[in-house]
Amino acid sequence: MKLFNIHVITCNSVGDFQSKMKKRMILHTTLESVKIVFLVAVTAFFVLEYIAPLTQKSLRTSFPAGMEEFLSITRSSDSSVKEVLHLANVIRFITGNQLSEAKMLRYAGLISHASQKNGLNPLEIIAIIMAESNFREDSINKETGDYGLGQINWEHWGKDFGLMPHQLLDPSINIFLTCHVYKFFGKDFGKYHRGNGIKSRVYIVNVRSILSTLKAFEKGNKENVS
Repeated sequence: MKLFNIHVITCNSVGDFQSKMKKRMILHTTLESVKIVFLVAVTAFFVLEYIAPLTQKSLRTSFPAGMEEFLSITRSSDSSVKEVLHLANVIRFITGNQLSEAKMLRYAGLISHASQKNGLNPLEIIAIIMAESNFREDSINKETGDYGLGQINWEHWGKDFGLMPHQLLDPSINIFLTCHVYKFFGKDFGKYHRGNGIKSRVYIVNVRSILSTLKAFEKGNKENVS
């Protein structure tokens, strides 16, 4: 009888021991899981707090570096005086002489220089700007987040280059990006306006109509000169 009692007590002890071990294992597993979650959280915080800003900083520095040559237009001889004066005359015509002489010359110089650098027809850039903003450099579409002369979208373009929205109102930056975006989309007016979304036929017809007018004006000027 005593042996039987001893045997029962031993079984209970083993059961208690296994139960305690099981609880300890669960507690250990829980603590390890908490540690992993904590480490992931710390890592995420580190990435967001330090790595992301460094990446963004690299974008900010690479973009101005890429633009430095473009923004040095005043020291560049790529855009001839004759070409700039010609484009200024084209802008004067299409805007109904509503811009100051200084703005027309500045826009003409920037468009001529940026077009040459990107292998684009400057008349096409003028047509885009005319359709997008009517040459209003302070034009902002708050609904879509488009800014400046070429109505550059901040979310899709300015933000990626580390620019603030108001910086897109700078004609130098805006015209540079207008040419960049137009070239990126394969010189497609519809894609320039809507990206890879549904193209607006009305917009395409409008830009082509403006471009035809510009070409006719240019041709007429050449005939008058000759």
